[in-house]
Amino acid sequence: MDRKQDVLALLKAKGSAGLAEVAEHMGLSKQGALRHLEVLQAKGLVEVSTEEHHGRGRPGHVYRLTPAAGDHFPTRHRELAAELVDFMEGEELERFFANRARRLEAEYGRKLAGLDFKERARALAQLTTEQGHMTEVVERPDGGLQLRHCNCPIQDVAARSGHPCRHEQEVYERVLGRMVARSTWLGAGDTSCTYEITTERKDEGR
Repeated sequence: MDRKQDVLALLKAKGSAGLAEVAEHMGLSKQGALRHLEVLQAKGLVEVSTEEHHGRGRPGHVYRLTPAAGDHFPTRHRELAAELVDFMEGEELERFFANRARRLEAEYGRKLAGLDFKERARALAQLTTEQGHMTEVVERPDGGLQLRHCNCPIQDVAARSGHPCRHEQEVYERVLGRMVARSTWLGAGDTSCTYEITTERKDEGR
């Protein structure tokens, strides 16, 4: 991912961010981060506003994506996937996504074999990013992890039918061997689909 795409991904995941947060995320000085932000502003992909701080200090600049930035995120197969909802019966759609889930589970299982829990989670994040989800791993204070999808290549279908999300959650449980619950959802207007992965093994919760 190049630097400018990295900024866009951060803003998509967070909704908005200040200059210091962007600089820290990129591992650059504020001046270095500002140069990338100014290029994205010039292209009409990022907008900036000034917000008052709580407490002492001068107002700070806050950066957000513009609607035009949406074209710079993976959306492969979105139109075709949306047509599935319109032209396939409910049972057919269920079978389609169940078969897709089995194929992905087999692929993920092969590539995650032999890794420990955290290694599997990070490798899974990379695999789902390759599918267009733009996934990051966040460590929770209780030792569990979060998988955050900052993009969905078939969001229209997911929001209308729920089939892909349910199957994804079940696949993640099986390949990680842990209980998984979704806490935020792009289809509900959140900035990410967040899957909470507990330290509890899947078979212990049954």
